[in-house]
Amino acid sequence: MSDANPRIARLRAVMQAEGLDAVVLSHPHDVRYATGYHTILERWTQQEPFAAAIVFADEEKPSVLVLPEANLGIVAVLNRDAQVCSFDELRTFDMLNFCEVSRYQDPDRSVDKLAEDAMALASHIAGDCQPDIVCAVREALRDQHMAGAVIGFDEHRMSAAIQNRLPHDHRDCLDLMMRARVVKTAGELETYRRVGVMADRVIAHAGSLLSPGADWNDVQAGICDFMVRNGVIPVDEGAMLFGGSYEDGEFIPDLFRTSGSRPLRDGDIVILETQGVLDGFWIDINRTAVIGPASDDYRRLHDILRDAFLMMVDRLRPGVSTASLPQIGYEHLKANGVAAPEKLLVVAHGIGLMPLEIPRPFPAAGLGGVKEGFVMEEDMLVSLDSLFFGARLGPCHMENVYAITPGAPEPMYATPLELIETADAQSAPEPVLT
Repeated sequence: MSDANPRIARLRAVMQAEGLDAVVLSHPHDVRYATGYHTILERWTQQEPFAAAIVFADEEKPSVLVLPEANLGIVAVLNRDAQVCSFDELRTFDMLNFCEVSRYQDPDRSVDKLAEDAMALASHIAGDCQPDIVCAVREALRDQHMAGAVIGFDEHRMSAAIQNRLPHDHRDCLDLMMRARVVKTAGELETYRRVGVMADRVIAHAGSLLSPGADWNDVQAGICDFMVRNGVIPVDEGAMLFGGSYEDGEFIPDLFRTSGSRPLRDGDIVILETQGVLDGFWIDINRTAVIGPASDDYRRLHDILRDAFLMMVDRLRPGVSTASLPQIGYEHLKANGVAAPEKLLVVAHGIGLMPLEIPRPFPAAGLGGVKEGFVMEEDMLVSLDSLFFGARLGPCHMENVYAITPGAPEPMYATPLELIETADAQSAPEPVLT
């Protein structure tokens, strides 16, 4: 069968290389990758999945989306303006008693266009509505004669739950899915170019909120508000990932959360790492700002780090290992007399449905993810993160996302890799909400 979703072809190629007959995907990221299906339910972060996707290595077999019967209307909404949700076959199950209740007709409600679109999906439904997701997956596999087949699962409980009724050779496919997802399709790259435009607007707005006397909580709330009004889901209520706090005039770097107990003052260093999700893809852009004009020494430090960053960017090529990048940055800082160049933290990672996609076997987020790294391939999206935690002058960070091409990498963000000084930020025009 032919699929409108080119990611299926990418996934099938990886599956065939691994000798898998099928994969059963129930992690929300993997379901969205294979089918485009997503709902607000996945944001509840339940441990039990609300949907699944089944992809067979055999191209003659259908790609299957397994979902609650009551959510057929959501598929119609996703596909109202464009083909967002792609599948050959639907399998349905009951979710709590939502589906049971929705089957009763309301005599006071007329049939609208959405209801018609949802009903039109009925031709794609195979089999009966099952009492739960496990039964629906099992029946879909049984109908495709998958007993005894080699099947990959991204959730071992799904495999265990069907093993007694459908014996199979279980394989863990989480690492396989990461290898598939980290190389992007042409459509995904085009989507991320649009995401990059919004990332630039978000970081510009963040800089415009900084001034002496500004309350950091108000700054973060303002960034969140701007994101939400422009269709971006912030990383959380703080909107920012990185930063630190000031105590007795000294900046204390704080990984993954910025806190502040006093108004910003001239000379304060502010790390702006805005993160959020747009169209399923993560924004991850990092710039450094100073309240008021920066000192000459600090500006020079930033320029040295920027030049080191650009030297590492030049190495973002197919066939190059990300493990080679930190040494480039370290040597440049050392050669330019920067104190404690060992305090430079460099991380190169994939980005997409998750902010951190490292195509290495589990556990990839340990030291091996940097020390051993991964070899870059064409069409990967790689985020290069350069964080200097220097003590004498203060920290200095920057991060950009690049598409790996046969030649020079393509930057996804257009915001200059320059220090943001609030005098400049305040004079810039306010981004216009769309």
